Amino acid sequence: MTDLDLHTRISPPIAMGQIGLGGGIAPMHLTEMEKNPNFQLVAGCDIKLDDPNVAKQAARVTTAGGKIYPDYQSLLQDPRVEAVCIAVPHFLHRAVTVAAFQAKKHVLCEKPMATHPDECRMMLEARNASGRVGAVQMQHVGRSSMLSLRQAIHSGAIGKIQEIFLSSLWWREESYYGRAAWAGKKMMEGQWNLDGVMFNQAVHFINQALILASPGDLPTVARAENLRTALYRFHDSPSLEMEDTALAQATLATPDRPRLTMVATTCSRQERHMIEILADAGRAVWNGTGYLLPDGQPATEFHDDARDFDGNMRTFNSFARAIRTRSTPITDFSQILKTTDFIFSCYQTAAWNIKKAPWAATENLSAIFGQIARQRALPTELNPRPQWA
Repeated sequence: MTDLDLHTRISPPIAMGQIGLGGGIAPMHLTEMEKNPNFQLVAGCDIKLDDPNVAKQAARVTTAGGKIYPDYQSLLQDPRVEAVCIAVPHFLHRAVTVAAFQAKKHVLCEKPMATHPDECRMMLEARNASGRVGAVQMQHVGRSSMLSLRQAIHSGAIGKIQEIFLSSLWWREESYYGRAAWAGKKMMEGQWNLDGVMFNQAVHFINQALILASPGDLPTVARAENLRTALYRFHDSPSLEMEDTALAQATLATPDRPRLTMVATTCSRQERHMIEILADAGRAVWNGTGYLLPDGQPATEFHDDARDFDGNMRTFNSFARAIRTRSTPITDFSQILKTTDFIFSCYQTAAWNIKKAPWAATENLSAIFGQIARQRALPTELNPRPQWA
């Protein structure tokens, strides 16, 4: 368990600017900064200030005593802004982050860090040149249930990790992919966007699995080898260019070298997120609660703290402490970029082939996912093989 609890106090609080006020995630970040005494909200910006939802969030910034700017370049010139929280579309993460470091601001970037490994490394290089802190807002990393389970696993309680099965099942209507110009797109304005299920919905749980498998103090993310991938598109939306279903297998380059099998989709009406770890002396499960199940011993459950979504506060606090104490945040750029490496490698090993599959086949997807879990195989290797595979 990290020694960073929910009552950590940073003095003075971090003077924050919020870049991007619309969308679904920006309001959550504003709420954290409003409630968390380690932060002072001093600025915000968005290019769509006429949008009613954006205007509503902008009013929260001004209520907190902050100033609103029409673009991030203007905000970055504000000397009061010590650090920024970036909540813009994927394809803008690299440009905004690099500009922020060049302006000598610390950066907390919304997931994904970026969608291309080269862009992640450009962000890391800019961080290193600036001497500032760079972290990714992967809030599940900070959850008590996650941190306690990881500590128990790597204490040897269930022995050597042999297999990891990751299941990230989501449901998205066709209209979801038409909600914004960048939604579901491979490229935007000449930049990598890659708005498929892996970088948008499942990235949190992919990151979780790679962290649970990797020993040592945080931040640490496991690398993958021998990757095999199958990508599908079941939705019929013309706006969707990327995958809505991704299946992969890999060997993780950790001392135990476990095999990872991943299932991720936005075509499941029964949403569920589970990471199961099979070891030679028991198993563990994380699905929002952590379960440690050693062979021949009582099970242990690990729950989140009483505060709603404690992981969000803990990752914010880790960022704040890193700024004040020159320590390393638990979601530091140097490790989280490995999650981008993993996902981008999935596209490469699939040769960027996203196979169109019939929407009607989604009625039977849960059974297919069950086969994949039992057989630890990609759809083309199943017996019997689905027609759409």
